[in-house]
Amino acid sequence: MDVIDLARRLIRIDTTNPPGRERDALDLLAPLLSSGGARVTLDRFDEGRGSLVARFNAGHRAPALCFAGHIDTVPFGGQTWSHPPLGAEEAAGKIYGRGASDMKSGIAAMCIAALEMIAEGMDRELALYVFGGEETGCTGSFHALADPALLGEPGAVVVAEPTSCRPLLGHKGALWLRCTATGTTAHGAMPELGDNALYKAVDAIRAIRDIDWAVPDHAHLGPMTLSVNTLHSGMNTNSVPDRATFDIDMRTLPGQHGPDIVDRIIRAAPPGTIAAQLLDIPAVWTEPSEPWIESAFQVLTPLLDAPPAIETVQFFTDAAAFRRALPDVPILVLGPGDPAMAHQTDEYCAIREIRQAVRLYKAIGAAWAAAPDNP
Repeated sequence: MDVIDLARRLIRIDTTNPPGRERDALDLLAPLLSSGGARVTLDRFDEGRGSLVARFNAGHRAPALCFAGHIDTVPFGGQTWSHPPLGAEEAAGKIYGRGASDMKSGIAAMCIAALEMIAEGMDRELALYVFGGEETGCTGSFHALADPALLGEPGAVVVAEPTSCRPLLGHKGALWLRCTATGTTAHGAMPELGDNALYKAVDAIRAIRDIDWAVPDHAHLGPMTLSVNTLHSGMNTNSVPDRATFDIDMRTLPGQHGPDIVDRIIRAAPPGTIAAQLLDIPAVWTEPSEPWIESAFQVLTPLLDAPPAIETVQFFTDAAAFRRALPDVPILVLGPGDPAMAHQTDEYCAIREIRQAVRLYKAIGAAWAAAPDNP
């Protein structure tokens, strides 16, 4: 199957998350990969939802070179599309549709590259991971990779997220917290009889804002950040609120851990403040001096529009699940599509980039197969 045909077929399948329904797309991919020699396993994590792991040459000359990505997409949004979001229309050298950039083109490219590598005699283990649930916190990848049988033995990982076919070395983590302050309600005309939870929440926000984290900026990922982005309290104007909640979005660096951060926040906030984790995605970083990264950059350079540089991703990816399961595995984020098009109305991916991604993945695979020893 041609990679463009596969990308268009995937885009036409509605995997909007929520609710997800990734299984319809996995049902397309599973027989395609099986017919090419893969041992395919489906990992269900909810009704109609799941992830797929496909292994070629399973157990032969391990560890495996792994390619990974997600098949779910965000909703279409409220604006009118010039091209139907499930139409996969082709115009001016681009494929339009939800998921064209983020990231069904990347899924198509990694699948076709793997099939071609195996057909051409690749004799090392290759593993493909197609995850559901990435758009709502990497649900599918964390679920699948917690199972050692599905995780397997990765030696290196390429995550096919949209990077305009630039090899990138990592991204910040994400820690989302919901904090709660409680008090006692009273009539708004007699506030002295109550205990205003909103005031407590404001005090907690100020205390959290003033924490000295003493975390140095990362040379390439930048600083850790913390932002309080929602605040909710009260049911009506003339009652003292007895409950207030606020949400925190933190972008974390390598070496930071969610439970430690939560403990620090609880100690800084006024007594009685509760903090619950909504999401905990670890940061991902691989040193450019890591041997596999150096090898990948070397083989990619002739195929890129500009030489590789030390660059990172702005958003989190399923790479985080690999990082949590395998702290030392080298990871590249590399895929077709402009990351600025992700989640946009009239999302598209350039056909040229999709075909380029296949060539890039095959070059990485050829270098992996030729190396006598791998991580």
